[in-house]
Order: sequence, then C-alpha cells, then structure tokens
Amino acid sequence: MTSPPERITVRCPACGATYEDWHRASINLDLDDFPDEYVDAATSATCPACGHVVAIPALVVTGRTWQVR
Repeated sequence: MTSPPERITVRCPACGATYEDWHRASINLDLDDFPDEYVDAATSATCPACGHVVAIPALVVTGRTWQVR
C-alpha cells in the first residue's frame, strides 16, 4: 500500500531556511503507477530560498524489490 501524502517541515542543511513541504513514507509501484517525476517529488524537498534538494527517505516497492530512496 502507498502511504498518504504528509505535510512536513524541512530545515535546509545548506542555508538553514525552514519551509513546509510534503512526502510519502512508502510508495508501492505495483499498486500505484506513479511516473518517476512524481516519485522524485514525493521523496525529496527543494528549498525555496536556495534551491538545495533534500532527500527524504521513503520505501519504494516494485514487485519483490524494496528500495529506500
């Protein structure tokens, strides 16, 4: 099952700005056919102040392959 989107608060490690974003803690690609761009957006956050991309750990499952992104 893919988890629902959650609102999160992120502190940018590059510039220290704090901002709101969203993520999904788990994504099951066998059930939800999300494009790669959506999976990238659901597992990262981009700082609006400096553009630094922060990876947010999430479990992505395809078939019998489990991957932490």
